[in-house]
Amino acid sequence: MEKLIFTPSLFFQHAICPHWIWHDLYSDAKDKAEISEFTQKLYEEGVTHEADYIKGLKFIEVEEVDPQEAFQKTLELMKGGADLIYQGSIQYEADGVLYRGRPDLLEKRSGKSSFGNYFYAPIDIKFAKHLKKPHILQLTLYGIILEQVQGIFPDKSGIINGERERIEKILEADDRIKTIDQIYKIIDIMKNKKPAPRLTSSCKQSPWFAKCVEEAEKSEDIALIYKLDSRAHPVLRENGIKTIHDAAKMDIYALPKIPYASADVLERIKLQAQALVDKDIKWRNDPEIPKAPLKIYFDIEGDPLLQLEYLFGFWVAGDPGGKYAKVGNVRFDEESKKYFIYFIAEKQYDEQAMWNQFLQWLKLLPENGYFVYHYADYERSHTRKLADKYGTSAAFENFVTKFVDFQKIVADCVIFPLYFYSIKDIAKSKFLNYKWRHAKAGGGQSVFWYEKWLETDDRNILKDIVDYNEDDVVATEYLHQWLSDNKK
Repeated sequence: MEKLIFTPSLFFQHAICPHWIWHDLYSDAKDKAEISEFTQKLYEEGVTHEADYIKGLKFIEVEEVDPQEAFQKTLELMKGGADLIYQGSIQYEADGVLYRGRPDLLEKRSGKSSFGNYFYAPIDIKFAKHLKKPHILQLTLYGIILEQVQGIFPDKSGIINGERERIEKILEADDRIKTIDQIYKIIDIMKNKKPAPRLTSSCKQSPWFAKCVEEAEKSEDIALIYKLDSRAHPVLRENGIKTIHDAAKMDIYALPKIPYASADVLERIKLQAQALVDKDIKWRNDPEIPKAPLKIYFDIEGDPLLQLEYLFGFWVAGDPGGKYAKVGNVRFDEESKKYFIYFIAEKQYDEQAMWNQFLQWLKLLPENGYFVYHYADYERSHTRKLADKYGTSAAFENFVTKFVDFQKIVADCVIFPLYFYSIKDIAKSKFLNYKWRHAKAGGGQSVFWYEKWLETDDRNILKDIVDYNEDDVVATEYLHQWLSDNKK
């Protein structure tokens, strides 16, 4: 086997899905999907942020493309005492593995090393706001490599975040232990130790997600069971619970203590497994859904990269004359006598104006006689944040008391034979059979579209965003109607 080359990007891939690493090495490349446009956008934003940040720095850049030549150039600069090295390449080999990294910055600091009365510490430039676990693993790996190169481990490192703030981290013994543990796990995978099946929401970001689902389905593995913590898998497998069929008939109280799975959780897991085996839904309780003459279905589009909300969309049923549709952008559906009303920040600085227009609309609504239906907590939590940021009103404080979260109702009442329970997973299932207009429809895609709209002013892109949001709120009504019509 060729020499293994270990790079920091493997930490990111492992955090998303351990199978990503294995499939890259051992699977047919034709089964690998394209990286989503949103993921590609994240990468581009990181590159742009890095380029903007370094404009204000005085540094020496290592431009060599060949890794070995780049390492030799970096070594020369370190021996020469360069104050700041950009894109330096560092490496060392141990036990047949070449550990190689390219920190964004190598900072010269006072202290003893093999170079003299100074040493180097790594700083990475990240678009993220906070220091995350993969960042710490990456910085610690840089430190381990630098220890071999310069004879001292730089225990103080950090990142420059997306807001150009320096977030420092003392790299402690525990960080080193965790990093080495992750390295060994990843090297095992690189040596063809294929990880056990696992499906989590993060796996959807992997270009091998479809392949992972296919393999888990083929073996009918317990990884297919929604909300079964992957940390519980090994103990369940050790106790003979390996497939959805095993889980569907397991004696919960005959099992030892299962980590991250209480008896109540296991009861639900068992029912979820039965739904998968039978390919049919299982009812736990009749849904109790508050009723009112006026029904409002609500969905927000937000951009985590720009840290703003850019679209509030509402599907309104029970106002055939449109008396509550005097503010905002409105699309009437003559056949159903319902309408879609939305408020949008067409420019990055328009969030407050959008919020104020939304508050004006709320003044038109009655004090009572309506409920606001949504899926998951985003709408409640993010409108609350905007109220704190831009100001509230009596109408808004009344509005938030009307929220009804269908995610909670679904969790309490019905088990779908699905691997994930997003509104799209449920609405696209054979039970609701709802279809979004755009094949790429999704929250990440909406963010990608919004940033393309800001760049291009192409109103066709803006229409895609609005259409997607309208489909989301109509899908929420579909779920409401389905729950009402299909009680146990």
